[in-house]
Amino acid sequence: MSDADNLARLEALYEAFREGRPRPEKVACWLSAACLLMREDDPDALVAQVRDRQAALKSELGWRSPTGALRWLYAAMMTQNDIPVERFLAARAALQDHVGWFERASLHAGGARAALMLCVGSSEDTPIERFLAMREALQPPWWRASASVTDTYAAIHAARGDDPAEVLALREAAEAVFRANPRSRGHTRDGGKMCALLKADPHEAMARFEALDAARQTHKALRRHAFRQRFVQWAIQGLGVDDALAIETLRQALPNSVTSMGGERTALAHLVHTAGWSGLQDGALSAMDAVIAAQTAVMVSVITASSVAVTASSSSSGSGA
Repeated sequence: MSDADNLARLEALYEAFREGRPRPEKVACWLSAACLLMREDDPDALVAQVRDRQAALKSELGWRSPTGALRWLYAAMMTQNDIPVERFLAARAALQDHVGWFERASLHAGGARAALMLCVGSSEDTPIERFLAMREALQPPWWRASASVTDTYAAIHAARGDDPAEVLALREAAEAVFRANPRSRGHTRDGGKMCALLKADPHEAMARFEALDAARQTHKALRRHAFRQRFVQWAIQGLGVDDALAIETLRQALPNSVTSMGGERTALAHLVHTAGWSGLQDGALSAMDAVIAAQTAVMVSVITASSVAVTASSSSSGSGA
């Protein structure tokens, strides 16, 4: 479908979320709707399935992760990929059963992120042991460790049956390319991880990155992307200047109810533009894009709300510098 068709579909799914009860907050509504873009079912029927899964997750997990907006997003991803809630819960429990107390505590969100990626990425089995082996191989030094990142990448690689040694070799080769360019040097590790995940040629990705970076000088619309990390990710995913301009057009066309906090508008426009791209928005890769976008938006929203509360409290008490 075209970008216009995808956008119309997105808005129809969003309205289906907003019309019924219970419903998530607007951020989660938009991102959950984006997760369902590849399904051709009636929007109301799809959203009803999401509500059923969200209710089941709430009943079984209570206060345990995923919670809040992310719980809706997980339910939407499971609906998109026809994953029964029982399978996800079994994978989450199996992860905790396979590790000791210390490792269990180090799993991101109690193993929820890894369980989701394993279920989405592998339709037949849930390769728990393969994930744990991959996780151990990809674990960075403690001073730059991030359980959410390691679990996400390790689960997708494990679901595809990748060899840990090959993944590490692909990362190292790609990192050398990104490290050699001063414009991308700050995103060397991100570039290496993404190239290995997508099995992208780092030299071709670098050529696209350089074109995107240069386009900021001639296309005013792209100058808002002052940080280069997004261009690195897009270049590795195979997106060029025309795609970046199309994403910017979509970003501007999104309704005003989509906030700009945390880059939500750009993330949503990216999901709309790439929906259906072979090898990019399939399965776990789509889930990764959506869950990272949601987590970022939710974090920014919480931080902003906290800042507003602190400012209001300071003003009311008359405190000064």
